[in-house]
Formats: sequence, structure tokens, C-alpha cells
Amino acid sequence: MLELKRSSYGEILNAPEFVNVLLRDAEKAGCWETGIASDKKHRGTSINTAVYGFDEKQELAIVQVRECQFRPGRFSKVRKDYYLLGRVENGSIFAHAIDSPIRSKLAMSDPQYCVDYALSKIWNCKIDDLQDIIRQGDVALIPIVHLPDSAEFLNGEAQVIRDTHKITGDIWRDRNGTLYCKRGAKIVHTKHEHKTIKARSGFYRVQPGYRAEVWGFSAPTAD
Repeated sequence: MLELKRSSYGEILNAPEFVNVLLRDAEKAGCWETGIASDKKHRGTSINTAVYGFDEKQELAIVQVRECQFRPGRFSKVRKDYYLLGRVENGSIFAHAIDSPIRSKLAMSDPQYCVDYALSKIWNCKIDDLQDIIRQGDVALIPIVHLPDSAEFLNGEAQVIRDTHKITGDIWRDRNGTLYCKRGAKIVHTKHEHKTIKARSGFYRVQPGYRAEVWGFSAPTAD
């Protein structure tokens, strides 16, 4: 196995080739545009990327997109966005905005853990629970032990999450708006970009994936 190499800032310098392909495809999809642009007075902007984590089995990567605005005689202005990169069922790229993983020493200690750390934040669950979730794009079913006492049964009323994920079956809604379901509930993607998923057994929390804010020089893909 190739020894991992990192820069002094923690950037992975020898990521697998699939990560480079993800980066190229994200740029082709219009998520960002790397390079430098400046005028005759040497004022301009540069955008580059850095890799901080990857999962070879799932072909996922954690990347930073960095914008630097510069001009002579002034301090450069730097802004950073972070993304989980991967592919949907048809092979198209997705770029899901996340918070920086650099604040976590554990996330920075291992490329795989960095991905798991980001996924646990997206799905609001423990890392150990990631293997048990049922995912459809940026919506997932998270297994729970029991329903909250305050959850209200919706009596067979279908619900739509994030405009394109329609859930049917036995559904409950808590006071804070969180949806829950049990075995047999199904989620259909109305744009037909993801396979239908079904709750297997027990109860689940219906979790829209957390999306971090971005600065505007990069753009996440739509689900």
C-alpha cells in the first residue's frame, strides 16, 4: 500500500486516481473553475483544490476549494468551501457542501475517517451507525430504537422532503418537524434520479442531509 503523503497543512498529496477524476468531473459540471485571473495591475483571483480524505470502496472524497483574492500592497483575502464528492446511480458527479473537517484531529488522522466524519455530520448520526442507514440521494432513513413520545401519526398522509423525495406508508411528525416512519414505508424520487428505498424493520428517522453554506465562488450540485 502506498504511504500517504501530506503537506504541512494536512492536504493529501498522493490521493488515488479516482479522486483526481472526481475533481475533474466536478469542475466540468460547473461546481468551480480552478486557475488564476488577474489584470494589468496584478489584481486578481485564484481558485485551487486540496484533498483531505477519501474512501476507495465507496469512491468518495473530501475536498477543499480555496479562493484567494489578491492585489499589490494588501493582504490577500482567502475563502474556503468544503465538499463531499461522489457519484449518483447514473454515474453523474455530486458535490455536497460540508463544514470543514480540519477542525477534527481524528478526521485529519485518516482519509477514511475523514469521510466517515463528514457523513456522520450530514446524517446527524454516530459513525458506527453509518452502515445501517438507508440512503436516497441527500435524504436517508436512520434507524432508531423507538418513536419520540411527542411524535404525531399522520394517518397515511404522504410527505415530500426537499421537493423531490416522496415518502409514503406509516409516518409520524414530531413537534420540531422531524419525520419518522416504520417498516414498509417507501421513498420515491420524483425526478427518477435515485432508486426507491424502503424501510426494512423497526423505526426510522427521516433525515434530510445537512448542507453547509458556501461562499458563492463554488456551487454544490442539486439533488
